[in-house]
Parts: sequence; structure tokens; C-alpha cells
Amino acid sequence: MPAAWVRQLSVASAPDQAREAITARHAAGATSVVLAPTGPDALTSLTSLARAPDSRP
Repeated sequence: MPAAWVRQLSVASAPDQAREAITARHAAGATSVVLAPTGPDALTSLTSLARAPDSRP
């Protein structure tokens, strides 16, 4: 996969920025996303994302 695709299709950021990026992808037509957290504590990463402010109106 070309590096440009990886940069365009992946999300790697703080939880609030990740939520905004996911929301933008849904607005662009995505119907689902795959969450694959990295780091020493995947559950904490997912919990942080779930608690990030929702940017939807």
C-alpha cells in the first residue's frame, strides 16, 4: 500500500482529534471504521476515544 494512502486513510492522534477525523470520514461517506489501538494498554486507548467530546451537532 502506498505511504500516501496510509496517511490519508489512517488516524493517529489524541482522542479528541481522532474523533474529529472519524467524524470527517463518516461525513465523506464512510459507513464504518476499524479501531486498532496501539500501545501498552489498548483498552485505555479505546476508553479515551469513547470519552472524547463528540463534534457532531
